[in-house]
Amino acid sequence: MIFGETRRKHVGTTEQKLLFDSQKGRCMYCGRKLGLAYLHVDHKTPISRDGSNKIRNLQLICGPCNTRKGSMTDGEFRRKYGLTPATKAKGPPAKAIPQSYFEKKTKEIADKKAKRKKKDGGFWGL
Repeated sequence: MIFGETRRKHVGTTEQKLLFDSQKGRCMYCGRKLGLAYLHVDHKTPISRDGSNKIRNLQLICGPCNTRKGSMTDGEFRRKYGLTPATKAKGPPAKAIPQSYFEKKTKEIADKKAKRKKKDGGFWGL
């Protein structure tokens, strides 16, 4: 183990149930209501970015949101998709946000990036 390295550890059933109850069984990002078995434990600040395994750094999110978030922090994800900042969000959205919203935002971001690249002369700067 490298000095200062934190390893991901299994989150116990008690902690998962605590998160589930506090989030009312909803994904923290899209608000979709699912059973505990279908929600993923996520690190708000990923372990790979010096996040901890403490309960305050954990949340439950659905599979699609977890895949989309990847190694982003909670704040980065919320900014990218125009969600309520964590400091103002009291929990998951009251009304579910359809996955099509996130897909549309992802496409818009990719289109903007492609336009910028084309304007700047593409990959080789030509």
